[in-house]
Amino acid sequence: MDSPPPIPRTSDWDVPATRIAVLALVAANTVFWIYSFRFLFARSNPMGDGSDMLPALPFTGIFFCLALPAGMKAVRGYDGLGLALTLSLAAAALNAIIFMAVASANA
Repeated sequence: MDSPPPIPRTSDWDVPATRIAVLALVAANTVFWIYSFRFLFARSNPMGDGSDMLPALPFTGIFFCLALPAGMKAVRGYDGLGLALTLSLAAAALNAIIFMAVASANA
């Protein structure tokens, strides 16, 4: 008697809702990354040395090291969505922490 082929093992995270959540978080991180440049530029000294734009560096690093790989994992498919969700949540948390520090320094 022929038995059916084995069902491939999948993670509990590999559901469409996780993919949608990751894509939404990555989209929010992308919009925030673009907004951070506008926020910093509006509050920078026009006669300064440009160091007012220095906080854009960690926002850019967070985007390229955490949010972009998470977005690529989510767009590619269901492989590693738990890691993608973790990366996108970490990116959102780090962006919030750094933004609060920058906003309190500019107040």
